[in-house]
Amino acid sequence: MDIYKLITLNQPYSTFPQALYKILSEGHAWIEWNKDGNKIRYNDPERLMRELQALGFKAQDSASLSKNFNDYGFKRLSDARKSRYDPWRSNWTVFAHPNFLRHNPDSANAIQRRRARRPRAPSKKSSPSSDESGW
Repeated sequence: MDIYKLITLNQPYSTFPQALYKILSEGHAWIEWNKDGNKIRYNDPERLMRELQALGFKAQDSASLSKNFNDYGFKRLSDARKSRYDPWRSNWTVFAHPNFLRHNPDSANAIQRRRARRPRAPSKKSSPSSDESGW
């Protein structure tokens, strides 16, 4: 059995919102709640990916991180990726979800993935042989 399967089978944080809530509850300076506890922000996406990987998630780059936020229905409120290079990490990316609240950890457990992966639809282009069948 490979190590990824061991990590994901034994992890108590089986969904992205649960893992995100755990990371937020550890009290890091690079990811935090707003004062109302209904929005989160982070300024170090590489660190967030490393933390998620440590919990057994496959977060490889900013696209996969964004996909996780989108799949679980989080709304992006600001985007530090569009800012200039920021060596002091003063630009923040902000997300919100109506059920992702600081004082209600059980609500994070109720958040479900919004969409299932669908197989790619077959191409609608016709082959040259099928065009000649009507002649």
